[in-house]
Amino acid sequence: MKKLILPAVSGTRFDLWLKKSHEHNSPLLQFSVAGKIVYTIKTAAEYYQYFTWTHYSDESISIEWDNDAADISLFYFWQPETVHREGVTYLVGEANSLRAVGKDEMEGWYTQEPLRPALHFSPFSRWMNDPNGLCKIGDTYHLFYQFHPHSTEWGPMHWGHAISDDLYHWRHYPVFLQPEQNLEALGASGGAFSGTAFQDRDGSTRFYFTERLPAYDLYSGYREVQKCARPGRWLDKVESIRQVLSDLPEGVSCDFRDPKVWFDKQQQRYFMLLGAAVDNDPAVLLFTSPNGDDWVFDHVLYRADKTFSQHGGRCVECPDFFPIGDKWVLIMGIVGYTEPETGRHNLLYAVTGEFNDGRFIPDDKIMQTLDFGTDFYALQTFRDEEKTIGFAWLYNWASKKTADSVYNGEMSLPRQFELNNAGLVCMQPVPPPASCLIQQQDHLNACAEGRLQLHVDAWQSFSLKLKGTALSDVTLTLHSENGQHITLCYSAEMLTLHAIGLDDMRYSVHVDELSELEMFFDAGILEVFANQGSRCGTRRYFHVSECQLIELEYNPSATMTTALLSQYRTAWSQQ
Repeated sequence: MKKLILPAVSGTRFDLWLKKSHEHNSPLLQFSVAGKIVYTIKTAAEYYQYFTWTHYSDESISIEWDNDAADISLFYFWQPETVHREGVTYLVGEANSLRAVGKDEMEGWYTQEPLRPALHFSPFSRWMNDPNGLCKIGDTYHLFYQFHPHSTEWGPMHWGHAISDDLYHWRHYPVFLQPEQNLEALGASGGAFSGTAFQDRDGSTRFYFTERLPAYDLYSGYREVQKCARPGRWLDKVESIRQVLSDLPEGVSCDFRDPKVWFDKQQQRYFMLLGAAVDNDPAVLLFTSPNGDDWVFDHVLYRADKTFSQHGGRCVECPDFFPIGDKWVLIMGIVGYTEPETGRHNLLYAVTGEFNDGRFIPDDKIMQTLDFGTDFYALQTFRDEEKTIGFAWLYNWASKKTADSVYNGEMSLPRQFELNNAGLVCMQPVPPPASCLIQQQDHLNACAEGRLQLHVDAWQSFSLKLKGTALSDVTLTLHSENGQHITLCYSAEMLTLHAIGLDDMRYSVHVDELSELEMFFDAGILEVFANQGSRCGTRRYFHVSECQLIELEYNPSATMTTALLSQYRTAWSQQ
């Protein structure tokens, strides 16, 4: 039996997911106030069920959990009026007690695993994938995400939720969306799939998302419908959900998901993009509505070349569409596609063009691969005043986490989007705030005859920014204490990120002339930005969690002008 006495105030809410592990005589879980039981779970099913309870007094609460008879996958409490400042407090089973992990304890929780990043958002526990519902409401950023609260593996989809004032320091919120039905009970997959936030002209925010109805095959035969969720006053819970679209256009089978919604002032109507496949070709569909509730199919906005379906591309996922200046940018992932030349898969692509009278006219140029790694997927952007900011899921379905952990999945660094003079979509990291910075130094004077060696003391999170002219050969190597290393190399106009034995030099991109290179390392995560973010590469490595030596070699005929090294502390610190 695990016990905990909590001071509490009236209105405190508790959420938990519990299942019975074997037959029992005593209650599985109970709350008591002044020795009197006020809420008890006497029995439960053998699959996780959601329970919620609100405490209506200012007296302390005694919680007793029979951990021999019941499993709890996720357990937390919060005060709606203060959740924007404090976030939720998690209850974690330890020995014979429950431990409360709130805002002040997050740093200890997040630093107990060597592979837990300092700057990249990751969930408190369990599985996370696509970013959802990104938006800024007032001065607060909201990050929703695909979440499975019962495992560190993918499963029935929920929406997790966190908020921030600066895109780095996050506070956890209650789970926002759950599947329409208990899929655990049905032995099915599905749930609240990806979607976006829409901020209407009256200042209200609603969330459009895909619900995959109970499914027994991950690749065919399922049904996906579009829904709209309206949040309650505190944005901690959903107030209402209604289905807004279910009819499939001709030629579209089961893949029909990930809505992106906006309002067109010129045409005075709402638009919705959905990812799909039309007659097996990955495609982006456009729907219109007079009110945001009643939607009709308009046309196929974009249809991918046959090459994609011929090499495994099943459909478009997570389409994004936004203007930069007088151009529109269409971003999409094509799930299942494998590049025949490199073997890279699940890449993100960008197409620029004009969007007039509801029609997208692509520019006459090659589709741009947004990231030459394969750990940058399901990108979603949002507007922050005049800026376009985005996050992507930093993971690869093909790679498995090699260490035991309480969580799985991370987000990329927040990136700002621009177009350069050549019309390329550029992504640059939003700089970490000063509160995350431990130290920063330009080591330009230490660069001698094309070499720089920096001995660091097991740094887990840092960045290195290089600028120079006439750079033709550059090799940057990160060495760990266990003898492992990761290399970033520029040679013969190719920029390549690799780790010996873990990849085969496939993660490369052509760069005509290298003038600027910025690399972030964060507990095995590498994000690379070359030439103002016109070339980017992201990889998640699990064999290196810290760095002992940074070694740089470059052609001595080059002139290096910047070698700025910055070390970071965890963004979960209260410092």
